[in-house]
Amino acid sequence: MQLLIEVLKASASMFTVATILYLLYLYARSKAPRKPIGDKLSIYACGESYPERKASVADVNLFVAVWKNLFRSLYGRLREGFHTGILSDWLVWMYVFLALMLFILVSAGGVP
Repeated sequence: MQLLIEVLKASASMFTVATILYLLYLYARSKAPRKPIGDKLSIYACGESYPERKASVADVNLFVAVWKNLFRSLYGRLREGFHTGILSDWLVWMYVFLALMLFILVSAGGVP
């Protein structure tokens, strides 16, 4: 019976937090402008108009750009050496990777 009460307390607290967050979301949504017009749609950079395409960053670049900048020379050598554009080469590299992972798992004693 004690376990049931603890589960109910945990469920009630999660429901309360979710309800509060949902109410905050509804409040924020009600305060947001419905249809922005005029200057609200323009992007300014240092007082000049800036095209939207240049102002946005692609999602892929948010993660990949960091590694490209930190390991630029290594990335270039790996890409030139391993990237041939042939699908069967990719398949061979995946088999090598999976074999290496299997070897590491077996040598570490397997999966518990």
